[in-house]
Amino acid sequence: MSMQHKQLFEKIRPAIDSKMEEFKYYQYNAITAEELWRYCVEKKWRRKNIEQLRIHEIIATIFAVSPSDIVSFNQVEFLQSNDWFTEVNTEELKMLLGPVKT
Repeated sequence: MSMQHKQLFEKIRPAIDSKMEEFKYYQYNAITAEELWRYCVEKKWRRKNIEQLRIHEIIATIFAVSPSDIVSFNQVEFLQSNDWFTEVNTEELKMLLGPVKT
């Protein structure tokens, strides 16, 4: 996170905390404030200059985010990553992907 993004994050932290309380109310305890911020930066504002956005636009965007938006974003990010099998060693991959012997 750049220094400007950190400062903006801290400036609007009360709005983020409020949204996090809403998520907790609806039992979405696994979503963090940093994930919410990353979703907004990388998805909602990816083609915008964040420093030029007005505070009310930023806060409105944060309040409009649903838990399913973040979950979907995280799933797509995971599927687009190149390291699906980092925890699986070569032998396990051969067993999983190798031809079936009869």
